[in-house]
Amino acid sequence: MSRSIRSIHVPQFVIRLFVTPAREAYPVNNKQLRRPMRRTDSPAFTLIELLIVVAIIAILAAIAVPNFLEAQVRAKVARSRTDMRTLATALESYAVDHSAYPFVDNKVDYTEKLAPLTTPVAYITSVPIQAFAAWTPFGGKTTTVYYYNDRRTCDWMYELFPDWGNSWYYYDAEGNHKWYLSSVGPDGDYDQSWDGTPNCNNHPYDPTNGTISDGDIIRVGP
Repeated sequence: MSRSIRSIHVPQFVIRLFVTPAREAYPVNNKQLRRPMRRTDSPAFTLIELLIVVAIIAILAAIAVPNFLEAQVRAKVARSRTDMRTLATALESYAVDHSAYPFVDNKVDYTEKLAPLTTPVAYITSVPIQAFAAWTPFGGKTTTVYYYNDRRTCDWMYELFPDWGNSWYYYDAEGNHKWYLSSVGPDGDYDQSWDGTPNCNNHPYDPTNGTISDGDIIRVGP
C-alpha cells in the first residue's frame, strides 16, 4: 500500500487550478525564507530615559561642585602660607645683612613696604600677590600685597606719640615677635578690629571653623 501512495499522480488541472495561482499571488524564494527578521523597535531614547540621565547628572554635579570649590579655597590657603614662608625667609636674610627688619614707612604705599626685599639686593625676585581678595588700608589705596608691620616701627612711633600707646601689641599681645605678616582670608576681608586692645589685629583663620570662615592668614616671627 505504501508503494501505491508514493506513486499517486496529481492531475495537471489540479496543479493549474490551486498551486500555480498560489505561487503567483505569494512569490517566495529560499533566500527570503533564510533572511533574518529585522527589528522594528526604534533605537532612540525615550523621554523617561532622558529624564533619568539628566537627574543623575544633576546629582553628580551637586556633589562635585562644592568639593571643587572647597579644594580651590584650600589651595589658596596653602599658597598664602607658602608665600608667607618665602617672605619670612627673605625678612630673616635681610635682617642678617642689615641687623634689622625693613622699616615700615607709613608715607609710602603698601605695595612699597616690602620693596626693600627686592632691591637693591634681591632677597626675593618679586613681592608675591595675595591669593584672595584685594584690600584697602586705612587712608590708602587698594592693594593686593601682603600686610607687613615690624616692631621697630611701632616702637619708634610710640616714642614720638606716647599717648597713642604702642600699636605693636595690637598685633602681638605678648610682644614676643619682631615682624607680622597677614593676608585676607577666605571670607574676602580683613577681620582686624582696630579697637586698641591688645592683640585686636590678630584674628587667625582656622579651617576647623569651616573652609570659608572669618579670620586672617597670619604669620609672625621670629
